[in-house]
Amino acid sequence: MRYKHVVSANAQEYTLDGGEVTRILASGEDTDHRVSIFDSLLPKGNEAPWHYHEIDDEIFYIISGEIEFAVDTEEFVAKSGDLVIAGPNVPRRFKALQESKVLVINAPSGPSEGFIRDISKFSQSNPPTESDRQAFIDKYRIHIL
Repeated sequence: MRYKHVVSANAQEYTLDGGEVTRILASGEDTDHRVSIFDSLLPKGNEAPWHYHEIDDEIFYIISGEIEFAVDTEEFVAKSGDLVIAGPNVPRRFKALQESKVLVINAPSGPSEGFIRDISKFSQSNPPTESDRQAFIDKYRIHIL
């Protein structure tokens, strides 16, 4: 039997450039690699550049705030209670229009967890190099466009 009680304050936490704070609530190790679940706080103006995942679906549930999304060729604003799904090989980007809290689910798990851990080491003054971007593709099948 597999179960786990996660206390958010005790979850693995990563602060990304731009102030995003992401906690890994459920990892692949917790779910037999079926799903990863993250709790992210995005400050106003925080954004993710155009990117896509080769392997996993990425699901965003907006708990609070407003986030501008571009998915494939569509642009829209997602608000509290909205859900956005971007499947494998679908380009996406997002930007918090106000401070926002988001639950992010990736299925299957794995690639996004490692990516979050690695990307937290970079900043605007120390951006990922082309070699780093290639490593993201090789290790996680995540492409930054």
